[in-house]
Amino acid sequence: MIPPLPEDTLSEVVSLADDLDALLTRKPRTTATPYDARRRALLEKHLGRELGGPVELLTCLGDSNTMFFAGAERLRFIRYRRSAFWKPHWINRGLDLLPCFRVFHVGPATAWKAGDPGSSTRSREKIEILLKRDIKPGSKVLMSFGEIDCRIHMAKAVISGKAIDEVVEKTAAKFVQLPQSLAARGFRPIVWGPPQIIPKDENLSSPTFPFVGSWELRRDITYAYTARLREHCQKAGIPMVALAGKYHDPAVKADIKLFHDGTHLSQQLMPLALEELQKAGVLEL
Repeated sequence: MIPPLPEDTLSEVVSLADDLDALLTRKPRTTATPYDARRRALLEKHLGRELGGPVELLTCLGDSNTMFFAGAERLRFIRYRRSAFWKPHWINRGLDLLPCFRVFHVGPATAWKAGDPGSSTRSREKIEILLKRDIKPGSKVLMSFGEIDCRIHMAKAVISGKAIDEVVEKTAAKFVQLPQSLAARGFRPIVWGPPQIIPKDENLSSPTFPFVGSWELRRDITYAYTARLREHCQKAGIPMVALAGKYHDPAVKADIKLFHDGTHLSQQLMPLALEELQKAGVLEL
């Protein structure tokens, strides 16, 4: 059972998010960071203990599920860099309420296309810009892709008659090439598995976050994909962390209260995420 956020913690999440938003979006832009003590204190609240030393920074990039690490209790994007001139595709950043995470959103990119140049979201081009301009060589980089594939594209493929094992293998084998390419260049990638199966019974007509097939189908695809992706990551020596099925009975739907908008994880799950990242050895606090 995941406990709700204490009222004082939730109040500080909302207040700090508002203050950081005002700071980061005001003009002229500033690089000042007057809220570092509050950010550290919020991290300590999630951990349930005081921190004794400096905090390691983990860069996170990917689809909208990556914004969980930005620490706010709703999706809050800040335009950060243009990835093209004539038809700009923006790289967004998060408010970064917690000092251990620096978050970049590269659009609604799928695991299937995330590493491909010229995709509709320009995700690969955005990643390359971040690697050149924002992420130091040798840095740890947590990559979040695949939830969209499980929710729509792989579900469509299975409904069309393909076997789940075949579908998830193709996607996992293709996606793992992206973190492998970063590792070959001296970065230290970590894969963040699809963190949830949306606990709703809707369909592709859902206007904001559409999905395909029954909840049970998407559940089976998500768990099969997570397992296969973990095997590929283990063979490649790439750490992987996944939360789906750890904060609820894996066979049943998670409580809708664990999603701040019905789709994306609530900060209620941040203590669990921090625990799992530390357990995997990818975050030292």
